[in-house]
Amino acid sequence: MSLFFSLIGRSSFSSFAVQNMGKARGFYAVARGFKVGVYTTWDECKKQVSGFQNARYKKFPSIEEAQGFIEENTTLPSSSDSRLPPPPSASSSLYALRNNRKRTFPSAACSYGGGPSGPKLSRSISTSAAVGSGSSSTWKNATVVYTDGACSSNGKNNARAGYGVYWGDDHPDNVSEPLVGPATNNRAELQAVVKALEQGRDKGLDRLIVRTDSNLLIQSMEKWIKGWKKKGWVTANGQPVKNRDLLEKVDNLMSEVDVKFEHVRGHAGIHGNEMADRLAVAGAEKYDRFAR
Repeated sequence: MSLFFSLIGRSSFSSFAVQNMGKARGFYAVARGFKVGVYTTWDECKKQVSGFQNARYKKFPSIEEAQGFIEENTTLPSSSDSRLPPPPSASSSLYALRNNRKRTFPSAACSYGGGPSGPKLSRSISTSAAVGSGSSSTWKNATVVYTDGACSSNGKNNARAGYGVYWGDDHPDNVSEPLVGPATNNRAELQAVVKALEQGRDKGLDRLIVRTDSNLLIQSMEKWIKGWKKKGWVTANGQPVKNRDLLEKVDNLMSEVDVKFEHVRGHAGIHGNEMADRLAVAGAEKYDRFAR
């Protein structure tokens, strides 16, 4: 069985990692593949890279080295989105500029977990890929928002990052902004959710469904954050959890708005995800001017 670790906390993984450390013969880092992550067997690694163009992967003796490799080398292939119209509420000049030049940002906006599958909600990351309380009928009429983060040259000095929040076509609350502070894909994904939850709170929404193509974000909020808080925000090897500031913001906002996270596959023809991606990419293009 594969083990998909969070890049947010580097070594703050599930108890499986700690209990099986001595049993593992190595850790396979997949930086470019169908699902980016760290795997404990070659068979699982092979499934993610076999048939994937320009796959990038490597075996390491430790989890830390495997995660470092992913953080430094993760990019996903660009997909043609020229047929998709930009969100009408976004700046038309910004989108005209982006659509008339080569796209420099990776597909799925540097977030992890996107893939070439069809436009169905993914239920693969846990028994339920949604975080939220209540029955399905409780969420039947809940508002849905899509979030995404974008980052070019992730982990490098010239990285640029932005985030997008998509409420609907022509919606006045759609967001396309550069990330403030360090430009990383994980921070961009988290900031997008922070913004969406702040907007939901200010709108007076009781429930909000957040759809994202980031498996790591959902796993962080569903599986790991309780352990991080219990341990004083340190990882399994005693290191500080990365992006604690944004994780705490999301966690605090979830006490004000009842939130349900749903995973969608990036660039699979899901309109809301494609629009959130475009907003995030446009925000990242403004990073050099406004966000440093």
